Amino acid sequence: MSRALESLSSRLLGLFVPKVEAAASAQACQCFNECWQCARSACCVNTYCGSINCWRSCPGC
Repeated sequence: MSRALESLSSRLLGLFVPKVEAAASAQACQCFNECWQCARSACCVNTYCGSINCWRSCPGC
């Protein structure tokens, strides 16, 4: 009974909620012209894992 209910709810959810890739739903990288972590140099922050890359100028994401 519970498997049938789970299957039904999964199909209903699929009708109303679109399936998208997580990478496509949010920007993975945000660039800033000045970061305190990089001694006021430009940086890019990976929003997926939180890593910070310092640059002399913002390379664009």
